[in-house]
Amino acid sequence: MTSPHLSNNPPPNTTRRIEVLVNGISSGHLVQEVGQIFYQYHHHSTPIANNPPVSLTMPVRIQSYLNVRLPPIFEMHLPEGYLEAVIKKQFAKLVTVDDFGMLNLVANTVKGRVSFNSQKLIDEAHSKATTAEPALTLNQLIAPNNTHLFEELVGRFALQSPLSGVQPKVLVGVENKATLKLDDYIVKAWGDDYPQLAINEFFCMTAARLAGLNVPEFHLSNNDALFIIKRFDLGDNGDCYGFEDFCVLQGKPRDLKYTGSYEQLAKSLKQFVSSHQRHPSLCQLFKLMVLNNALQNGDAHLKNFGILYANINDIAMAPVYDIVSTTAYITHDVPALTFKGSKRWQTKPQMIQFGIDHCALSEKQALQHYQQCEEALRLTRTKIQLRLQQEMGLIAPCANKVRVMEHLMGLMISG
Repeated sequence: MTSPHLSNNPPPNTTRRIEVLVNGISSGHLVQEVGQIFYQYHHHSTPIANNPPVSLTMPVRIQSYLNVRLPPIFEMHLPEGYLEAVIKKQFAKLVTVDDFGMLNLVANTVKGRVSFNSQKLIDEAHSKATTAEPALTLNQLIAPNNTHLFEELVGRFALQSPLSGVQPKVLVGVENKATLKLDDYIVKAWGDDYPQLAINEFFCMTAARLAGLNVPEFHLSNNDALFIIKRFDLGDNGDCYGFEDFCVLQGKPRDLKYTGSYEQLAKSLKQFVSSHQRHPSLCQLFKLMVLNNALQNGDAHLKNFGILYANINDIAMAPVYDIVSTTAYITHDVPALTFKGSKRWQTKPQMIQFGIDHCALSEKQALQHYQQCEEALRLTRTKIQLRLQQEMGLIAPCANKVRVMEHLMGLMISG
């Protein structure tokens, strides 16, 4: 996707408009008219005014950013998959739910460094988003007292959940008894196509944590039905950090998330992270690549990598997320992006060479990081084995759960 075209003046006859805020301060407007969408910074927001950009890829300037679809930084806030279908089913008869309309629907509930003020499309939508109900606790998510909790969460929080990805998930406000504030957690379920995805992701993320990667707080519900992970771009004291995935950084719409290569991803990381964060970020990328390869995560696409920053002088690779073994469901699945021009699972020597060639590691450093990943997989395999023994001790063990755990253990033998 090419860079947005320059336009000195906003197109006339605009039909829909969303105000965009950065760190709570009005930055500009996103406007749609027939056939085009443009973003216009406020005229007083020039580079010398020290106004922060909405994205690292969209510097503050007088000219508007013009395109035929939402710029990637705004598209990143759109619900996808399951959530998108739920919202469209509920509101399609009342409003136009194209991409701009979807963003308008969820805009007033988006929290983060970038937020929005939108037109009230329908009173029902916003009343649903603001209806006062008793706050949830983390324990209610980890130890649910009914089998329909996820459906209840979707009914309550769907319109407040601008989450990408096709997996059923919802963004939930959880009461923090220590701070008396609400913390945001992403709650993921699974459907018949990907049975036991929660336990799959839990053990894959456990391996990442044991390998020393930066991972958010995460939990598996007691009934193994839900994977719960804390949102990492909101600080405990109310600070909002900038997060941009690699579709945004490479200027690609979300439907091109499977295009490109891991070599290009490493190059983009070097381009955007701060100099003092470059080495730790590249080390994290290398270890994540090793784990994704060992666990055969065929969904490690551009939207499943990102950067995080408090300000443009301190940019680092974001905590890791969305690690699953896709070959537990798609036997002959392949990597999401190319590696050396092809989509194949790599050998240890090839991964070491990737660390040397693209992550600025010495051979010794690459070997040390690889060994950390191997040890993490070994420790995780032991944890899975104990969990599998518990399952097999039940009168009626779950066949899918056994199959997924055995699959993970098999991958971890040669990790």
